[in-house]
Amino acid sequence: MKILAISDLHGELSQAREALGAVRPDVVLSCGDWGDPGEIDEADFGPFLDRGPLLTTFGNHDPRDLLAALRNRDGSPVLIGQGEIREIGGLRVAAIGGIWAKSHSKPYYVTDEDVAGWSKEVAARGPIDVLLTHGCPIGMADRTPSGRRGGQRCFAEAFRTIAPRLHLCGHLHVAQGHTTRDGRMVINVGATPEGSIAILDFDPATGALAGRLARVGEEAGPG
Repeated sequence: MKILAISDLHGELSQAREALGAVRPDVVLSCGDWGDPGEIDEADFGPFLDRGPLLTTFGNHDPRDLLAALRNRDGSPVLIGQGEIREIGGLRVAAIGGIWAKSHSKPYYVTDEDVAGWSKEVAARGPIDVLLTHGCPIGMADRTPSGRRGGQRCFAEAFRTIAPRLHLCGHLHVAQGHTTRDGRMVINVGATPEGSIAILDFDPATGALAGRLARVGEEAGPG
């Protein structure tokens, strides 16, 4: 199973659509920030749903109502709920959307307590292959364009609590990766309009999972 991961489109979907044709994935995962309300509409998702299935979390620039209403061709929701787990072809994917804040003054703000609660719920329901978030774990694939750290402690705690084999995130617009001592990976997909994507390969028969950063237009090989 080949999986294309995209992120931070901000209304510019052309590179993501090109990646669909180049990678020809079986599944598409998104770390959110498709674009602000009014920048994209339901028709823009057609090519992704036709490749399908598409699973996404949300960031701080997303038409949340539209994402919640979208359905894959098999009728399954496109948007993964907070702390929800989806299984597709044997791959178990969990999601925690939004960006960190101390309050809920914006609908896309999540607090330390929110993230900790969802993380415990996910961890209690068995092993996770891929954790999908918009925000990033501090100290792991969280370098900003200025070179500073831009991750959050709550997402690092989520990574530790859930212990996914692979954690996909975005938000910072810098494609980068981090591998822990026990072989687990964090991949910040980066900004797909700038050509950044990630390609994952999952073998349902053996459970093998590999991931790598890539550029739109380059040949899709094994992870």
